[in-house]
Amino acid sequence: MQRLSRYLMAGALLGFALGARGDDVTTQLAAKLKVRPDAISPGPLPGIYRVTVGPQVAYVSADGRYLIRGEIIDLKDGSNLTATQRDAARLATLESIGEKNMIVFAPAHPNPKHTLTVLTDIDCGYCRQLAQDMTELTADGVEIRYIAYPRSGVNTPSWDKAVSVWCAKDREAAYQEAMRDGVVKPLKCDPAPVLAGYEFARQLGFTGTPIMITERGRLIAGYIPAAALEQALDQPGDDDLE
Repeated sequence: MQRLSRYLMAGALLGFALGARGDDVTTQLAAKLKVRPDAISPGPLPGIYRVTVGPQVAYVSADGRYLIRGEIIDLKDGSNLTATQRDAARLATLESIGEKNMIVFAPAHPNPKHTLTVLTDIDCGYCRQLAQDMTELTADGVEIRYIAYPRSGVNTPSWDKAVSVWCAKDREAAYQEAMRDGVVKPLKCDPAPVLAGYEFARQLGFTGTPIMITERGRLIAGYIPAAALEQALDQPGDDDLE
């Protein structure tokens, strides 16, 4: 899976001034990578800097020559330092999208046992299966927040369906109806929430759906039946399920 957008890194490190130290490294790396300075921070190893772009985390050497995409494990306690930072980056990106741009189905219980954010496509069969499981999941205390991800892209039939559901007066009812038979009454309004979901999924590097993110930032790629999904949500740890 692509861990950092290729377009961001392609050629970005060429011509980096060698020998910079301290804040100069952060400033020059940020300029070369075309990211905000606060996207660059000292990494867990000497001479290595962490780069956080949306939900992605990678590392770059202080001299700007080497880009590292992978996991850094602390052998002292077995903790996955990269997973912890990546989970936090995913949650920060979701926070920036905001619940106002999601279709939320609250659980039967006043305090959710789990919160699951799902990138979904109306024309995805597995997404429809997950929608059928929703009654069971919410009854067991799982809050489900849907973000549109029409995989076929902007201005395609799937895109138009996602926008129409978002533009409906009752989005929850429109979503449920769409996931039953794929039929959506054509509507138009500001498509920004759909675009936000589409761009987020592309940043994650996935083309399949559903893509689920737990309240801890853990990623679950693909459909899992309700009982197995709840078991996965109950399990501790930061490892993704792909």
